[in-house]
Amino acid sequence: VGQSSNDSTTITGQIGEFQSSSVATGSAVALTSTVAANITSFSLTAGDWDVYATAYLKGGATTTLTVATASLSTTSATHDTTNGRIARESDTARTRFAAGDISLTVGAARFSLSATTTVYFVASATFLVDTCSAYGIIQARRRRHYPG
Repeated sequence: VGQSSNDSTTITGQIGEFQSSSVATGSAVALTSTVAANITSFSLTAGDWDVYATAYLKGGATTTLTVATASLSTTSATHDTTNGRIARESDTARTRFAAGDISLTVGAARFSLSATTTVYFVASATFLVDTCSAYGIIQARRRRHYPG
């Protein structure tokens, strides 16, 4: 049975169940060049879920970025390269952050889970000179309940 109103149900197992986790810009996760790091994560119970996320990367005034990557993964601090679970932007080495933060949208990706599973929102960047950090939001909506 699904939710018949326009609110977000939080009843575990109900179709339409919604989960969300976010990290604000002021709490952005510091990145080390080329090293994947978790922005945030949440646990999803058994069933079919659509998971989607938006990552924002911000850098110092002189940060030179060559690659920005975000993904949805069931392995901590490890990118999942499955189609729909990863977004990547490559650039020739240049200062990118003068115009603002860079955004990457991932998903909606289907996660068909037979047991409670942690889904990690992972980011990495290849950069030089200055600093880079990541923040954003991951969201999921249940499409189908697992009868097990």
